[in-house]
Amino acid sequence: MSNREIGEHLGKVASSVVTRIKVLNLEWKEKVCRWTDEEDEYLLNYYGSAPLKHISESLQRTVKALESRLNRLGVYGAKANTTNITVYELAECLQVDVHTVYNWIKNNKMPYKKMVAKTREFMLIDVLIFWGWVDQNRGLINFYKVPKNALVPEPDWVDKQRDIDYLTRPRNENKNWNDEEDTRLRNMFYGEGRTQKEIGELMGRSTRGIQKRLDRLRKMKVTG
Repeated sequence: MSNREIGEHLGKVASSVVTRIKVLNLEWKEKVCRWTDEEDEYLLNYYGSAPLKHISESLQRTVKALESRLNRLGVYGAKANTTNITVYELAECLQVDVHTVYNWIKNNKMPYKKMVAKTREFMLIDVLIFWGWVDQNRGLINFYKVPKNALVPEPDWVDKQRDIDYLTRPRNENKNWNDEEDTRLRNMFYGEGRTQKEIGELMGRSTRGIQKRLDRLRKMKVTG
């Protein structure tokens, strides 16, 4: 554990812990692996765009160790400070693609702030400010897909909106696609140049559902 973490457990300030360590002639155990510059760079490069679990597997360090290191580097995400989260963490909470969040920032003026740690720049979202923005842009999110209290503190109106979104969900949202629908989708998107939102409204699907199906068709190489 770091001096700060030890201090938190013992109710002492970090400087007091440092002094006591010297008095007791304590030394780091050999098995404790110091962080290298390369590891710091990797952590800062992927934090915010990949889950901590994935970074943990790559660096062979626990998620708790990553959170501790981020704190020491001056990066405070959802685990360390519940008022600010990264774009990736927000996407994960809301069950949307991370590019959707970037589009909200670019096209819908979602508030964010920048923070720099070493050579890495982060886009952080203040949760309270985010909820205020969402209240004015409720149509951008299908709340029935968002788990309750996935992003706290959750305003009281969200639960009611979750019920409304469930009742008004696209009629074909959970239906499997067939060949006829795939052909219609390709014609409207590639032939008529319609937007994914327009196609979703015509086909009784969500915009996200249309996007996912187009991605799948591209992988199947049947969009030509």
